[in-house]
Amino acid sequence: MGKHVLEIEYDYNFVLIGISSHEKDYRICWALNNILKLDLVKIAPLEIKDKKQDKPSYFSLFEYLIPDEFMEYFIIANQSEKGVLIAEQKNMDYFFIIRGEFDEDKVTEIIKKIKDLSIVQTAVRIDLSTLKFKQNLII
Repeated sequence: MGKHVLEIEYDYNFVLIGISSHEKDYRICWALNNILKLDLVKIAPLEIKDKKQDKPSYFSLFEYLIPDEFMEYFIIANQSEKGVLIAEQKNMDYFFIIRGEFDEDKVTEIIKKIKDLSIVQTAVRIDLSTLKFKQNLII
């Protein structure tokens, strides 16, 4: 019998913003909720199982969905007890994902507001094409 290969095409149509902050995840979400008028809530952690690991890694995850506007917002921690979610961006503590209809001016405004937070060291837009393990960000 022949071998079948399953090829999966992931949807990378989202904005990825890296956030560097020494604060806990709930403090970052609280601050983002206030300045961006969101309602990010904690959900089950993102589970990633690497071939090299015997047990999966769990990354803190928050979401806010607006079904009527087809918008989704997520905050994912880049650190877990077992390692880093996106090794190329190990200097980032969190990733802010925006999925839906958005324009570049709005993204620029969001990044500026995040940078203005006193608990944030920096916030930058990350080009997904530069990431080796971007499939880890698929929720």
